Amino acid sequence: MKILIADDHPLFRQGIKQAIDLIPDTKIVGQAGDGMEAYHFILSAVPDLVILDLEMPILNGIELCKKVKQDFSQIKVIILTMHKEKHFFDAAIQAGANGYILKDNAVEDIITCIKTVWAGRNYISPDITNFLTCNTTQDNAYKLLKILTPTETVILKLISEGKTTAEIAKLLFSSPNTVENHRSNISKKLGLEPKKCLT
Repeated sequence: MKILIADDHPLFRQGIKQAIDLIPDTKIVGQAGDGMEAYHFILSAVPDLVILDLEMPILNGIELCKKVKQDFSQIKVIILTMHKEKHFFDAAIQAGANGYILKDNAVEDIITCIKTVWAGRNYISPDITNFLTCNTTQDNAYKLLKILTPTETVILKLISEGKTTAEIAKLLFSSPNTVENHRSNISKKLGLEPKKCLT
């Protein structure tokens, strides 16, 4: 799998690269410090997956994600951000992003995110899921949670506590794949994974 990393902070890019180097059969084919440089890399290397900072000079991550999906629909896109605001998340999903993770935990989340996205499923940072759930009104949260199964409710609670897929699987005596399937169902039921954006 060929991967491009685009972020205007070199030290952060290096941390992400070191994490990705642990994934077998992956190769970093380029690094960029702004959106236009990243786009030129994409045109020349045509990577399988690109990791884009939401806030970059010239072209931001959302704008670049739209261009990538228009020109190379097969390329998977992961958005990195410091922002938890819902409108940023909505904009990324509408642009066609396959993954959305917070920079606070990016080094820890990136491996799971890449594997999930590469397997054809969308990935949302557990912290984003928790934040969006906690920032609905109490009545709306109750209505949303009523549509979850008991197992999904337990998994959502564990996600909100920062548990990883592997940790949840161990606690529930289940497999990581089963937990990932539950996470995908939770995202769909809570409106975090619009069908039009699935690949």
